[in-house]
Amino acid sequence: MKSKKQVIEERPDYKKLINAVLNSIDEDDIENINNHGIDGGYGKFVYYRDTVTFYKKHKDDIKKLAQEMAQDMGENIIEMIGGFNCLKYFDYKNHKWTDLEGQDVIGETFYGNKYDDVVANALAWFAGEEVCRWFEE
Repeated sequence: MKSKKQVIEERPDYKKLINAVLNSIDEDDIENINNHGIDGGYGKFVYYRDTVTFYKKHKDDIKKLAQEMAQDMGENIIEMIGGFNCLKYFDYKNHKWTDLEGQDVIGETFYGNKYDDVVANALAWFAGEEVCRWFEE
């Protein structure tokens, strides 16, 4: 596993986000998060009051990270987020929305200042899991 210093050197644009994630979990949990997902209840990624606050505080970095991932995958950003397992608003297999309101809710949370707790939570989890992956890449 890489050290915090190595990860920050590889991704200096995300130093603030890396530190925020590490301040919200125990470093010993990184492997478990990578193996099982962050939704298992780790650190400050459990309650909406914490995950929504995390999302709001780090929204710009999380947006940048999600946009980079969507671009790398050749996906529409809103559909990519809608397809997160914890949301399931978008069905990739059939390439259709399972919840049409999901598009608006994601868009308002991602691009606007109206926050849906479920979507903000999903985006905080996304950021936490991605940062943890960087330690094992």
